[in-house]
Amino acid sequence: MSPSSQSGSFCKGCTTTVHVSEEEIRQLIGSVARIRSVKLTTEEEYDRRMQACRSCEAFQFGTTCRWCGCLMEIKAKLQTSSCPSPAGSRW
Repeated sequence: MSPSSQSGSFCKGCTTTVHVSEEEIRQLIGSVARIRSVKLTTEEEYDRRMQACRSCEAFQFGTTCRWCGCLMEIKAKLQTSSCPSPAGSRW
């Protein structure tokens, strides 16, 4: 049985062995930003979204959402993305 099936407290796509540094996240955001068809949020909207993520019980390892397995610092930058909470989007 996988950890995620044992308890709802584990990330969908991660284990505690998964860690992403701030530098790796910055590099990934830079790669995403270079794609012309991708629309990014404003800094104010990004900050609002990340504040909601950081206060959420599903935000794990300081980077990852347990509901979707995404790195939220990247997902929160994408204009058309939304919070995956099954209770409804927090942003």
